[in-house]
Amino acid sequence: MQLHHLGWAVHSIEASREHFETQLGLPYEGAEEFPTLTVAFFRAGATLIELLEPKSDEDDVAQFLRERGEGIHHCAYLVDDVATALAGAEARGMCLMDTVPRPGSRGTTIGFVDPRRADRILVEYVREPVA
Repeated sequence: MQLHHLGWAVHSIEASREHFETQLGLPYEGAEEFPTLTVAFFRAGATLIELLEPKSDEDDVAQFLRERGEGIHHCAYLVDDVATALAGAEARGMCLMDTVPRPGSRGTTIGFVDPRRADRILVEYVREPVA
């Protein structure tokens, strides 16, 4: 597996842009809107940094921010088959958050698992869209 992106929970994408663009020098690659979440992407070589801003206090990312503050929410790994990756994670004792693959940002297919670790950083499996 290869690291695809780091999901980073923030209170405000706009307020965080200076840090990622100016201070870290990461090119901004745009944003995408979802019903309860806005995501923005910054390029860090072959890896993306995905900022996650909740639109609602009920969103899982909003709960993460209340409990832990801003920071790394998940690590996403590029896989050939999300369903196979989810099944393998379950066989290795991880707790499935998604039992079947689902659509993700930028046309990807994704699935989340909870590794049940003290750091509580989620694992996401990502398959890029077929060209």
